[in-house]
Amino acid sequence: MNPAANHAALRPATLAIAALFAFIILAQGIGAPFQKDAEPQSAEWIQSIVRDGHWLIPHDAYGYTDRKPPLFYWLSAVIADASGRTVDEVRARAVSVVAGTALATAVLAWTVANVGASEGWLAFMLILGTYGFASRATEALTDMLLTFLLFAAYSAIFPLLESHGSLRRKVFVGVMLGLGVLTKGPVAIVLCALAASIFLLIERRNPLAILRHRWPWQVVAIAIAIGAIWYVPAAIVGGHKIVRIIFAENFGHFMPVKLGGTGESYRPFYFIAARLLGGAFPMTILILPAALAFYTGEISVEKRRAVIYQISMSLAVLLFFSIASVKRDDYILPALPGIAILCASVFTLETRGLASKLRDVLVAAVVFGPIFVILYVSFFAPQVNLQSSDSAYYALFKSIGWTSPVSDFFDVWLVAVTIEVLVLSRLSRRSGIGGGIAFGLTALVLCLFWTMTMRPRLAAERSVKSFAPIVADHVKGDQLCIPSGINYELSYYYGNAVPDLSNKNCAYLLATPRELDAMTPEYRARLKLIAKSNLIGGGGPPALFEISSEAAK
Repeated sequence: MNPAANHAALRPATLAIAALFAFIILAQGIGAPFQKDAEPQSAEWIQSIVRDGHWLIPHDAYGYTDRKPPLFYWLSAVIADASGRTVDEVRARAVSVVAGTALATAVLAWTVANVGASEGWLAFMLILGTYGFASRATEALTDMLLTFLLFAAYSAIFPLLESHGSLRRKVFVGVMLGLGVLTKGPVAIVLCALAASIFLLIERRNPLAILRHRWPWQVVAIAIAIGAIWYVPAAIVGGHKIVRIIFAENFGHFMPVKLGGTGESYRPFYFIAARLLGGAFPMTILILPAALAFYTGEISVEKRRAVIYQISMSLAVLLFFSIASVKRDDYILPALPGIAILCASVFTLETRGLASKLRDVLVAAVVFGPIFVILYVSFFAPQVNLQSSDSAYYALFKSIGWTSPVSDFFDVWLVAVTIEVLVLSRLSRRSGIGGGIAFGLTALVLCLFWTMTMRPRLAAERSVKSFAPIVADHVKGDQLCIPSGINYELSYYYGNAVPDLSNKNCAYLLATPRELDAMTPEYRARLKLIAKSNLIGGGGPPALFEISSEAAK
């Protein structure tokens, strides 16, 4: 907390209630089936720890080594081991839900203490109502845990930039960054340093002057010491193979291919900015009036500094990963808390100027826009051309029965929004708190609808979880194969690694229509259809085939 701020901290009981609310919101959809490769592979690494005791260097079902530092997998393994030694979707995602809950609560506490009570609660609502945040709280990936540790460390650095601070604070920052290193590598230290440097440059201060103090070196030393707990033993036991993996994950993903980078997941320079604008929706539409409020001076001076400090982390994430060679959707997550705090501040402006008027227009569009969209799609069901996942979501949305509990859910929401707009906005017209509550409530309800209903249903329609037992019942002790590559989703639910057709013992084949089209007609003629799924996906529904002895050759 900022010692210069004149804001009261929240009571522990209040924070506990807020944390419980956040946990309930974020836990929706935690039991949805795994899709694609990332989450099932993480689950297999957790299985490697729980089942085989590979705490130092876990392996997946195909024998490939864990490419990430193991803190997330250690914590997940502890949860699985203490609750029946079973690694399922809920246990694999539990750490992310807890980290997301802690992060949302930390955003609330820090904003109340350093910006204001209204801004804190609005930021809390906004971040919970952001699909890019809420959806990642139920993913068996390291990003949510890293984001929480990063936010905790970076927020605690704020007072250190003005004074040397207490020893306890320095140790806290060092421990948080060290745990961040154990979660995803030295990128935790780099992002904190870059964000603090951006903040100091905005304040027209020299970032290098901070290096004359002892505390940055003390913090980094503690973080490196904690990170060495795993890095050193892993390098000794794993040898050159692990060292190459560590180098590729920490440096190869950032450097361009010409300078030794891995070159995987290449995307254009603007990819992170585009994903950030989409992933932080609907908060992102408030960035423009927030920036305008800073320019026109509508935001108070005492709040401005704390808001700039947190948005500096968002700028650091945008800059660092835009330059990096590898760019992925998950990289935007550490930028979302700062955006939530920035957008919350736009509802408590001192004067009603151009920024306030623009804010009110955008709030009205967000509050009333979904109502017209929902009604239009429900009654007219227009045909539109969308990409694969968007098209699947659209078809699922049209298929929902509006006499179900979902309809009642939206009825309550419509009534609540109407009350907020007609009553609260009128009572607090100058501050805009009513509009902020209506905006946050709309975002929260729509996000909850997506994570609670749409996302789990789509996952159930696309995942091989329901088809894997049928496949296992037919295959029994014979060898199941896939056309090519590696399929972690299948291997997780099947219970064993599934090789490709280069395996000489292949007796059964699981393939999609697209994969079958890539085979020769002679080979397809020797495949006998055993069972066909009704799953959806880009390649079509997978089916199980028996391979004749001639085809196996």
